Amino acid sequence: MRIPSQYLHGDRDRDYGVMTPMIDVVFQLLIFFVIASTGHVAESLLPTQLPASGAIASPVPRTERESWADEVFVKLSRNADGRTVADLNGTAYDDLHRLNGVLRALAEVSRDNPIVLDIEDTVPLGEAIRVYDACRSAGFESINFAADPEDVQ
Repeated sequence: MRIPSQYLHGDRDRDYGVMTPMIDVVFQLLIFFVIASTGHVAESLLPTQLPASGAIASPVPRTERESWADEVFVKLSRNADGRTVADLNGTAYDDLHRLNGVLRALAEVSRDNPIVLDIEDTVPLGEAIRVYDACRSAGFESINFAADPEDVQ
């Protein structure tokens, strides 16, 4: 392959012939990266500082609400057979599917009722999440977890 003589002798008037394709490639890469980076959703960060112990002890002010809104307590525990039992304001439910129907009926009456989930340590996490998801899918706006004050300290 033969190299043209203008490149060997350093003809400055024609050196731009080599630079032009390189500048085109650089601009095309620049445009590609600008376009490729615009479609991403920014990550949301929660502005919290959690302690290393994993527990947060802070008083929560009680909000005033209308007198007709009543707290719904759902206590999850395990029976002697090892099955998860839900107690909803004093009524026990062995079948969590039946509990879903009751939660939906309560949500139709008032979605403003706060739900308080009291989950024993022996209940599997998957069952607790199922009940939490049932409360969310029923449409309740306020779902809280009960904690023992001695455990928080």
